[in-house]
Amino acid sequence: MKAWWQQLNSREQRLVAAMTLVFMVFVFYSAVWKPINNSISEANSKLARQVQLLTWVQENTTRYKQAKRAGGKSTLRGSISSVANRSAKVYKLTITRMQPQGDDLQVWIDSTPFTQLLFWLEHLANNEGLQVKAIDLTQGDKVGEVKVRRLHLTKA
Repeated sequence: MKAWWQQLNSREQRLVAAMTLVFMVFVFYSAVWKPINNSISEANSKLARQVQLLTWVQENTTRYKQAKRAGGKSTLRGSISSVANRSAKVYKLTITRMQPQGDDLQVWIDSTPFTQLLFWLEHLANNEGLQVKAIDLTQGDKVGEVKVRRLHLTKA
């Protein structure tokens, strides 16, 4: 290698030295600088996404707490069975059987429109202070109808 270097004239030696320097800068840029720079860019974009997610979670947590406070003020007016009977009549549901179990209530309903059942359950949860603990459904007699084999209601 030394002999090869010696046989080059001074102009060629400067040219080889300059090309070696350019090559080393290229290798440094390709192997070190660019990957680090890309990693920093990716980390910054990930951080921005995480900050955006955190902001969204904080805003919605506040909304959730406000809704919970507003919704949590509804109290049960009467016994669970009387509330269930009264509201079922409003939603034109026919309860075939009720069975109180301490503070809870088991309800059975024959074939009824599924959407009507959902509206009733939503009313119980949002307006009457009741919560569905468990529900067993089967297909009803007609299309779009269900039979409630067991609906377990409890105080929210």
